[in-house]
Amino acid sequence: MLIEKDKSSLIIIDVQEKLVSVMPKSHKFIENIIKLQKVANILEIPILISEQYPKGLGKTIDKIKENMGSNNTIIEKTEFSVPLKKSSASHFIICGIEAHVCVLQTAIHLAKLSNAKIFIVQDGISSRYKNDYLTALSRLNKYPNIEIVSYEMVLFEWLENSNHKKFKEISSLIK
Repeated sequence: MLIEKDKSSLIIIDVQEKLVSVMPKSHKFIENIIKLQKVANILEIPILISEQYPKGLGKTIDKIKENMGSNNTIIEKTEFSVPLKKSSASHFIICGIEAHVCVLQTAIHLAKLSNAKIFIVQDGISSRYKNDYLTALSRLNKYPNIEIVSYEMVLFEWLENSNHKKFKEISSLIK
């Protein structure tokens, strides 16, 4: 199944100061998340940004806050899964940290929704330890309505073709 822009919602999970500081090669997965965020803003796709216990782990990093659009919402949470209020989306694109905790639990909770299709952006998630990251992807891959994708897959599936009026603007973000 391809990701449909009009059915999509982007979920950016817990990309916070203290968590990012302990992630390996954090700059790369963060760059990919920001590209997703920018394109979602251009295409007016709703974005939900979660913060896990921000009093202890800090707020969302500035690089993501700098790209906030009118379709971006930040919620604070203490549970590991992102609590979703009623959404018109049925395609949920998930990125953030940590892959084996909040990303995994959010995806599994969403997978229980009968019409939900969940897309985990493998180059837009991270865990402190490679084994946790790989185990999370392996476990998530066992659900029939969860797919592992790359950030470029998401962008080009949202666009559908090179005739899209925003194609040049969006393709210039891919480097």
